[in-house]
Amino acid sequence: MDTQNAITVAWEPNEDDIKVIGAWLLTKQSENTRRAYRRIAMGLLAYTHKHLADMTLFDAQEYINMLEGENSSIALATNVLKSLATFQSNIGHGINFGKMLKPPAISDELANRILSEAEVIRMIDRETNPRNHAMIHLLYHAGLRVSEVVALTWEHIRESDHGAILDITLAKGGKSRRVLISADMYNELLTLRGAGAYVFQSRKNKSGLPMLPRQVDNIVLEAAKRAGIDKQVSAHWLRHSHASHATNNGAKPGVLQNTLGHKSLLTTMRYVHLNPDESSSQFIKV
Repeated sequence: MDTQNAITVAWEPNEDDIKVIGAWLLTKQSENTRRAYRRIAMGLLAYTHKHLADMTLFDAQEYINMLEGENSSIALATNVLKSLATFQSNIGHGINFGKMLKPPAISDELANRILSEAEVIRMIDRETNPRNHAMIHLLYHAGLRVSEVVALTWEHIRESDHGAILDITLAKGGKSRRVLISADMYNELLTLRGAGAYVFQSRKNKSGLPMLPRQVDNIVLEAAKRAGIDKQVSAHWLRHSHASHATNNGAKPGVLQNTLGHKSLLTTMRYVHLNPDESSSQFIKV
């Protein structure tokens, strides 16, 4: 059972549960965040078959122990319940059953793969090859997966009032999404336009084939070395950096989730410590 399936057991909250959870959720700004937090709160009630006023530390810890999945998702669920319990206690509805809950340790592997804004800017600025410059810029600016960048064709790009919209149709899981890019980013891509169908074409032959992901990773690694970054940087590091920097600059979790194409908001929320009019690329400075 994973953290998504664990919170779908049928359970009917009472009127007080609904009022407390509703008031607590009003303190959260994003609708997507409220939706995800509500699922976790209702999951606790469904698993324990108890109401909030009767909930104990043992009940909450037992629920957390039951959850499966990545430590980051379980840690998020733990912190959500701690927030709910604190809110409940503050309004005098029940005890703070989450005060002693301990989230599992999260590996710092993800944090180690996030570059600083200054490092990313140096990588872009010191790349002199026009195609490679645009590719590195786009990987970071739009938060795309390397597989999505190499598959990008000119048919996937539509001009908009403020730049362009990328129709990403080969994303992980086979779902489509739309990602906004700025006018500057769009204009840089247009300088590459030639006879081929792919935006980033391999130059090893004249057949018009796209680049291979390993070619992109090699280009990104060389750009990192020129920028003085002594790490094994890959294209995916730029996606992680996009997520972290956009979040720090004020992007809402739901906007970031849509831009990155995450199936679950819990995945997106690791970076927090539909509408084509909004995209997390708008929170990226370059």
